[in-house]
Amino acid sequence: MVGKCARAISLLADYMNKTDETREFISDWSSTIRFELSGEEPFGLVFNSDENVSFKNGKIGNPDVIFYSSSETFYKLITGRGDQDEAFANGLIEVRGSIVDSVKFRHAAEITQEKHSTLFTTLRALSRFT
Repeated sequence: MVGKCARAISLLADYMNKTDETREFISDWSSTIRFELSGEEPFGLVFNSDENVSFKNGKIGNPDVIFYSSSETFYKLITGRGDQDEAFANGLIEVRGSIVDSVKFRHAAEITQEKHSTLFTTLRALSRFT
């Protein structure tokens, strides 16, 4: 069964692909990102240099970045109910691999959320009930 973090990241990937500003930002960038969240099966994202993002269920081999966290903590972060910088500082989330790629992913997510603010604001509000 796909967990709520995987569903949220899958939706984010779909909107990254629909957002011209995000596609421009990630053009000529290739990276794989794996999420290892306790309480969910592993999943990941593949950024292709053709301005496309693909969501993948399961463990991606040889990722450039791996995020480790509990699914509850990560869900709070991606729905805006938690502070990302505070979570990193307190060791609630760990990043292994390319810091450059992890920052680029974070910025691509921020661009996408900003361009579709109504949708993501609604999702943040609904996430309070999950």
